[in-house]
Amino acid sequence: MTLNDLSDFLQKNRKKIFLVILILLIGGGSLLFWQSSQKNGEPGPTNGEEGKVPTFAFAGDTWKISGQLNLGKLAKISLPQETVVYGVSEQKESITEPQAQDIAERFDFDREPTNRVSLPGGEKMFVFAQDEVNMAVFSYPREIRYSFKNIVAKTKSVSGKIYDQSTAIQKAKEYLEGKNLPTTNIVFFDVRYLIYDVEAIAQTQNPKSANALELSFVQAVAGQNILGKTISEPLVKMVFNRAGKVVSLSYKETDQTFTQFKIVSLLNFAEAAANLKEKGLVISMLPTEAARERFIEADDLTSFTPQTVSLVYYQVPGTEFLIPIYLFEGKGTLAAGEVYANVALSAIKP
Repeated sequence: MTLNDLSDFLQKNRKKIFLVILILLIGGGSLLFWQSSQKNGEPGPTNGEEGKVPTFAFAGDTWKISGQLNLGKLAKISLPQETVVYGVSEQKESITEPQAQDIAERFDFDREPTNRVSLPGGEKMFVFAQDEVNMAVFSYPREIRYSFKNIVAKTKSVSGKIYDQSTAIQKAKEYLEGKNLPTTNIVFFDVRYLIYDVEAIAQTQNPKSANALELSFVQAVAGQNILGKTISEPLVKMVFNRAGKVVSLSYKETDQTFTQFKIVSLLNFAEAAANLKEKGLVISMLPTEAARERFIEADDLTSFTPQTVSLVYYQVPGTEFLIPIYLFEGKGTLAAGEVYANVALSAIKP
Protein backbone atom coordinates (compact mmCIF):
# COMPACT_ATOMS: atom_id res chain seq x y z
CA MET A 1 0.00 0.00 0.00
CA THR A 2 1.52 3.38 -1.03
CA LEU A 3 0.98 6.69 0.71
CA ASN A 4 -1.39 7.73 -2.08
CA ASP A 5 -3.43 4.58 -1.52
CA LEU A 6 -3.67 5.43 2.15
CA SER A 7 -4.83 8.98 1.35
CA ASP A 8 -7.57 7.67 -0.95
CA PHE A 9 -8.68 5.21 1.71
CA LEU A 10 -9.02 7.96 4.32
CA GLN A 11 -11.03 10.14 1.96
CA LYS A 12 -13.48 7.32 1.32
CA ASN A 13 -13.84 6.49 5.02
CA ARG A 14 -14.44 9.84 6.69
CA LYS A 15 -16.45 8.31 9.53
CA LYS A 16 -13.33 6.47 10.65
CA ILE A 17 -10.99 9.45 10.32
CA PHE A 18 -10.96 10.11 14.05
CA LEU A 19 -9.87 6.55 14.74
CA VAL A 20 -7.03 6.91 12.27
CA ILE A 21 -5.94 10.15 13.94
CA LEU A 22 -5.93 8.48 17.34
CA ILE A 23 -3.85 5.59 16.02
CA LEU A 24 -1.37 8.04 14.56
CA LEU A 25 -1.20 9.89 17.87
CA ILE A 26 -0.61 6.69 19.81
CA GLY A 27 1.99 5.55 17.28
CA GLY A 28 3.64 8.98 17.16
CA GLY A 29 2.42 9.98 13.69
CA SER A 30 4.28 13.19 12.83
CA LEU A 31 7.26 13.07 10.49
CA LEU A 32 9.21 15.73 12.36
CA PHE A 33 9.81 14.39 15.82
CA TRP A 34 11.93 15.13 18.81
CA GLN A 35 14.88 12.83 19.60
CA SER A 36 16.56 12.37 22.95
CA SER A 37 20.01 11.01 23.73
CA GLN A 38 22.51 9.84 26.26
CA LYS A 39 23.76 12.29 28.86
CA ASN A 40 27.21 13.64 28.00
CA GLY A 41 29.65 14.08 30.89
CA GLU A 42 30.37 17.82 30.96
CA PRO A 43 31.60 20.35 33.54
CA GLY A 44 28.99 21.34 36.14
CA PRO A 45 26.81 24.41 35.58
CA THR A 46 27.12 27.78 37.25
CA ASN A 47 24.29 30.13 38.06
CA GLY A 48 26.25 32.99 36.60
CA GLU A 49 26.19 31.68 33.04
CA GLU A 50 24.62 34.02 30.56
CA GLY A 51 21.53 32.91 28.70
CA LYS A 52 17.82 32.85 29.31
CA VAL A 53 15.86 29.69 29.98
CA PRO A 54 13.00 29.44 27.45
CA THR A 55 9.37 29.63 28.53
CA PHE A 56 7.47 26.34 28.50
CA ALA A 57 5.47 25.78 25.32
CA PHE A 58 4.13 22.55 23.84
CA ALA A 59 4.36 21.31 20.24
CA GLY A 60 1.17 19.22 20.12
CA ASP A 61 -2.47 20.09 20.63
CA THR A 62 -3.31 21.36 24.10
CA TRP A 63 -6.44 22.08 26.13
CA LYS A 64 -7.17 23.69 29.49
CA ILE A 65 -8.83 22.73 32.74
CA SER A 66 -11.91 24.91 32.43
CA GLY A 67 -13.89 23.47 35.32
CA GLN A 68 -13.33 21.93 38.71
CA LEU A 69 -9.89 20.77 39.92
CA ASN A 70 -10.06 18.03 42.54
CA LEU A 71 -6.77 17.42 44.39
CA GLY A 72 -8.24 14.94 46.87
CA LYS A 73 -6.60 11.89 45.24
CA LEU A 74 -3.20 13.47 44.58
CA ALA A 75 -0.71 12.01 47.06
CA LYS A 76 1.81 14.55 48.30
CA ILE A 77 5.35 13.64 47.32
CA SER A 78 8.79 15.12 47.95
CA LEU A 79 10.02 17.16 44.99
CA PRO A 80 13.56 18.55 44.57
CA GLN A 81 14.10 22.24 45.32
CA GLU A 82 16.26 22.81 42.26
CA THR A 83 17.53 21.09 39.14
CA VAL A 84 19.55 21.70 35.99
CA VAL A 85 18.44 23.06 32.63
CA TYR A 86 20.32 21.26 29.85
CA GLY A 87 21.50 22.38 26.45
CA VAL A 88 20.89 19.92 23.61
CA SER A 89 23.34 19.15 20.81
CA GLU A 90 22.39 17.21 17.69
CA GLN A 91 24.54 14.41 16.34
CA LYS A 92 24.04 14.61 12.59
CA GLU A 93 23.88 10.90 11.82
CA SER A 94 21.73 9.55 9.00
CA ILE A 95 20.48 6.16 7.85
CA THR A 96 21.57 5.40 4.29
CA GLU A 97 19.45 3.39 1.87
CA PRO A 98 21.61 0.25 2.25
CA GLN A 99 21.26 0.55 6.02
CA ALA A 100 17.49 0.96 5.66
CA GLN A 101 17.44 -2.18 3.53
CA ASP A 102 19.35 -4.07 6.24
CA ILE A 103 16.78 -2.95 8.82
CA ALA A 104 13.94 -4.04 6.53
CA GLU A 105 15.44 -7.53 6.27
CA ARG A 106 15.45 -7.83 10.07
CA PHE A 107 11.68 -7.31 9.96
CA ASP A 108 11.30 -9.87 7.13
CA PHE A 109 10.68 -7.33 4.36
CA ASP A 110 12.23 -7.50 0.90
CA ARG A 111 15.31 -5.32 0.58
CA GLU A 112 13.96 -3.12 -2.21
CA PRO A 113 11.88 -0.19 -0.85
CA THR A 114 8.29 0.05 -2.06
CA ASN A 115 8.59 3.82 -2.12
CA ARG A 116 11.11 6.59 -1.44
CA VAL A 117 9.72 9.86 -0.09
CA SER A 118 11.70 13.11 -0.04
CA LEU A 119 11.46 15.06 3.23
CA PRO A 120 12.43 18.66 4.09
CA GLY A 121 16.17 19.25 4.26
CA GLY A 122 16.99 16.63 1.65
CA GLU A 123 16.24 13.70 3.95
CA LYS A 124 14.47 10.52 2.90
CA MET A 125 11.79 8.14 4.10
CA PHE A 126 12.15 4.59 2.81
CA VAL A 127 8.80 2.75 2.74
CA PHE A 128 8.58 -1.04 2.80
CA ALA A 129 5.21 -2.76 2.39
CA GLN A 130 4.10 -6.35 1.99
CA ASP A 131 1.18 -8.52 2.95
CA GLU A 132 -0.38 -7.07 6.14
CA VAL A 133 2.45 -4.84 7.36
CA ASN A 134 4.14 -1.54 6.53
CA MET A 135 7.43 -0.06 7.67
CA ALA A 136 8.97 3.38 7.19
CA VAL A 137 12.65 4.09 7.87
CA PHE A 138 13.59 7.78 8.21
CA SER A 139 17.10 8.81 7.24
CA TYR A 140 17.27 11.77 9.67
CA PRO A 141 16.32 12.08 12.44
CA ARG A 142 16.80 8.31 12.52
CA GLU A 143 13.58 6.44 13.19
CA ILE A 144 11.75 3.20 12.38
CA ARG A 145 7.94 2.93 12.26
CA TYR A 146 6.41 -0.50 11.86
CA SER A 147 2.74 -1.46 12.03
CA PHE A 148 0.03 -3.70 10.71
CA LYS A 149 -2.13 -2.05 8.06
CA ASN A 150 -5.26 -2.85 10.06
CA ILE A 151 -4.31 -2.66 13.73
CA VAL A 152 -7.93 -2.88 14.86
CA ALA A 153 -8.38 -6.23 13.12
CA LYS A 154 -5.17 -7.49 14.71
CA THR A 155 -6.29 -6.56 18.21
CA LYS A 156 -10.10 -6.49 18.44
CA SER A 157 -10.89 -10.21 18.18
CA VAL A 158 -7.52 -11.80 19.03
CA SER A 159 -7.58 -14.31 21.88
CA GLY A 160 -4.99 -14.76 24.60
CA LYS A 161 -3.96 -13.24 27.93
CA ILE A 162 -2.67 -9.69 27.88
CA TYR A 163 0.86 -9.31 29.29
CA ASP A 164 1.35 -7.87 32.76
CA GLN A 165 3.75 -4.93 33.03
CA SER A 166 6.92 -6.78 34.05
CA THR A 167 6.44 -9.47 31.41
CA ALA A 168 5.72 -6.84 28.76
CA ILE A 169 8.92 -4.93 29.56
CA GLN A 170 10.96 -8.12 29.26
CA LYS A 171 9.24 -9.14 26.00
CA ALA A 172 9.70 -5.66 24.55
CA LYS A 173 13.44 -5.68 25.16
CA GLU A 174 13.74 -9.20 23.79
CA TYR A 175 11.88 -8.12 20.65
CA LEU A 176 14.11 -5.08 20.10
CA GLU A 177 17.30 -6.99 20.72
CA GLY A 178 16.07 -9.71 18.35
CA LYS A 179 15.84 -7.01 15.66
CA ASN A 180 19.35 -5.81 16.57
CA LEU A 181 18.00 -2.51 17.97
CA PRO A 182 19.94 -1.25 21.02
CA THR A 183 18.17 -1.05 24.39
CA THR A 184 21.03 0.08 26.65
CA ASN A 185 20.16 3.81 26.62
CA ILE A 186 16.41 3.53 27.20
CA VAL A 187 14.41 3.29 30.42
CA PHE A 188 10.84 2.19 30.98
CA PHE A 189 8.41 5.14 31.09
CA ASP A 190 4.76 4.06 31.00
CA VAL A 191 2.28 1.29 30.26
CA ARG A 192 -1.31 1.71 29.10
CA TYR A 193 -3.99 -0.93 28.60
CA LEU A 194 -6.00 -0.02 25.51
CA ILE A 195 -9.18 -1.06 23.76
CA TYR A 196 -8.93 -0.79 19.98
CA ASP A 197 -12.41 -0.54 18.48
CA VAL A 198 -13.87 0.52 15.14
CA GLU A 199 -14.81 4.05 16.18
CA ALA A 200 -12.38 4.92 18.98
CA ILE A 201 -9.40 3.85 21.03
CA ALA A 202 -10.06 3.82 24.77
CA GLN A 203 -7.89 3.37 27.83
CA THR A 204 -8.76 1.02 30.67
CA GLN A 205 -7.22 0.00 33.98
CA ASN A 206 -8.65 -3.50 33.65
CA PRO A 207 -6.31 -5.82 31.69
CA LYS A 208 -9.20 -8.24 31.14
CA SER A 209 -11.06 -5.59 29.12
CA ALA A 210 -8.03 -4.53 27.06
CA ASN A 211 -7.14 -6.00 23.69
CA ALA A 212 -3.80 -4.16 23.46
CA LEU A 213 -0.99 -3.13 25.76
CA GLU A 214 1.16 -0.10 24.96
CA LEU A 215 4.65 0.28 26.40
CA SER A 216 6.87 3.34 26.12
CA PHE A 217 10.56 3.82 26.84
CA VAL A 218 12.50 7.09 27.04
CA GLN A 219 15.96 8.48 27.52
CA ALA A 220 16.89 9.79 30.96
CA VAL A 221 19.26 12.51 32.10
CA ALA A 222 20.46 12.62 35.72
CA GLY A 223 17.77 10.08 36.58
CA GLN A 224 14.90 12.15 35.15
CA ASN A 225 12.88 10.95 32.15
CA ILE A 226 12.74 12.99 28.95
CA LEU A 227 9.53 13.41 26.99
CA GLY A 228 9.38 13.86 23.23
CA LYS A 229 7.59 16.71 21.45
CA THR A 230 4.29 15.22 22.53
CA ILE A 231 3.31 12.61 25.09
CA SER A 232 3.01 10.14 22.19
CA GLU A 233 6.60 10.47 21.00
CA PRO A 234 9.02 8.79 23.40
CA LEU A 235 12.10 7.03 22.05
CA VAL A 236 10.33 3.69 21.83
CA LYS A 237 6.62 2.92 21.73
CA MET A 238 5.41 -0.66 21.25
CA VAL A 239 1.92 -2.16 21.16
CA PHE A 240 1.26 -5.85 21.88
CA ASN A 241 -2.03 -7.60 21.17
CA ARG A 242 -3.51 -10.35 23.36
CA ALA A 243 -1.54 -13.02 21.54
CA GLY A 244 1.73 -11.25 22.46
CA LYS A 245 2.35 -10.08 18.90
CA VAL A 246 3.83 -6.66 18.20
CA VAL A 247 1.29 -4.79 16.07
CA SER A 248 2.93 -1.37 16.18
CA LEU A 249 6.43 -0.05 16.87
CA SER A 250 8.08 3.35 16.82
CA TYR A 251 11.82 3.32 17.51
CA LYS A 252 14.03 6.42 17.51
CA GLU A 253 17.80 6.46 17.76
CA THR A 254 19.42 8.44 20.60
CA ASP A 255 21.00 11.15 18.47
CA GLN A 256 21.38 13.98 20.99
CA THR A 257 23.82 14.82 23.77
CA PHE A 258 23.17 17.07 26.75
CA THR A 259 25.34 19.68 28.49
CA GLN A 260 24.51 21.35 31.79
CA PHE A 261 23.42 24.95 31.26
CA LYS A 262 21.98 26.50 34.43
CA ILE A 263 20.63 25.59 37.86
CA VAL A 264 17.01 26.68 38.39
CA SER A 265 14.72 26.67 41.44
CA LEU A 266 11.59 24.54 41.25
CA LEU A 267 8.02 24.98 42.41
CA ASN A 268 7.31 22.93 45.51
CA PHE A 269 4.36 20.54 45.69
CA ALA A 270 1.93 23.12 47.08
CA GLU A 271 2.98 25.76 44.52
CA ALA A 272 2.64 23.31 41.64
CA ALA A 273 -0.84 22.25 42.78
CA ALA A 274 -1.88 25.90 43.16
CA ASN A 275 -0.73 26.73 39.60
CA LEU A 276 -2.16 23.65 37.92
CA LYS A 277 -5.60 24.95 36.93
CA GLU A 278 -4.47 28.35 35.67
CA LYS A 279 -1.21 27.37 33.95
CA GLY A 280 -1.47 23.63 33.31
CA LEU A 281 -1.75 22.41 29.71
CA VAL A 282 -3.75 19.27 28.95
CA ILE A 283 -1.46 17.49 26.48
CA SER A 284 -3.10 14.08 26.13
CA MET A 285 -6.46 12.42 26.73
CA LEU A 286 -8.12 9.12 25.88
CA PRO A 287 -11.68 8.07 26.70
CA THR A 288 -12.34 5.52 29.41
CA GLU A 289 -13.89 2.21 28.48
CA ALA A 290 -17.36 3.45 29.42
CA ALA A 291 -17.08 6.66 27.40
CA ARG A 292 -15.46 5.39 24.19
CA GLU A 293 -18.67 5.26 22.13
CA ARG A 294 -19.49 8.89 22.97
CA PHE A 295 -16.01 10.35 22.56
CA ILE A 296 -16.04 12.40 19.35
CA GLU A 297 -13.40 15.08 19.81
CA ALA A 298 -11.23 16.51 22.56
CA ASP A 299 -12.13 19.73 24.35
CA ASP A 300 -11.20 21.56 27.56
CA LEU A 301 -11.68 19.47 30.67
CA THR A 302 -14.76 20.29 32.73
CA SER A 303 -13.03 18.61 35.67
CA PHE A 304 -9.68 17.01 36.46
CA THR A 305 -8.68 14.70 39.31
CA PRO A 306 -4.89 14.13 39.21
CA GLN A 307 -3.61 10.98 40.90
CA THR A 308 0.16 11.22 40.31
CA VAL A 309 2.73 13.91 39.60
CA SER A 310 6.29 13.41 38.36
CA LEU A 311 9.22 15.59 37.36
CA VAL A 312 10.36 15.04 33.76
CA TYR A 313 12.35 16.92 31.12
CA TYR A 314 11.02 18.37 27.90
CA GLN A 315 12.66 20.16 24.96
CA VAL A 316 10.90 23.40 24.20
CA PRO A 317 10.06 23.57 20.44
CA GLY A 318 12.41 25.72 18.41
CA THR A 319 15.05 25.81 21.15
CA GLU A 320 18.10 23.82 22.18
CA PHE A 321 17.15 23.44 25.81
CA LEU A 322 15.70 20.73 28.03
CA ILE A 323 13.59 22.22 30.81
CA PRO A 324 11.95 20.54 33.83
CA ILE A 325 8.17 20.18 33.84
CA TYR A 326 5.67 18.48 36.13
CA LEU A 327 3.48 15.84 34.53
CA PHE A 328 0.15 15.25 36.27
CA GLU A 329 -1.81 12.12 35.38
CA GLY A 330 -5.38 11.28 36.31
CA LYS A 331 -9.00 11.30 35.21
CA GLY A 332 -10.99 14.16 33.75
CA THR A 333 -14.40 14.77 32.29
CA LEU A 334 -15.71 16.21 29.04
CA ALA A 335 -19.26 16.73 27.89
CA ALA A 336 -18.92 13.33 26.17
CA GLY A 337 -17.78 11.50 29.30
CA GLU A 338 -14.74 10.52 31.32
CA VAL A 339 -11.16 10.49 30.03
CA TYR A 340 -7.66 9.68 31.18
CA ALA A 341 -5.62 12.87 30.90
CA ASN A 342 -2.05 14.15 31.18
CA VAL A 343 -1.49 17.75 32.22
CA ALA A 344 1.93 19.46 31.93
CA LEU A 345 3.07 22.42 34.01
CA SER A 346 6.38 24.28 33.97
CA ALA A 347 8.31 23.27 37.10
CA ILE A 348 10.55 26.35 37.14
CA LYS A 349 9.87 28.88 39.88
CA PRO A 350 9.38 32.41 38.44
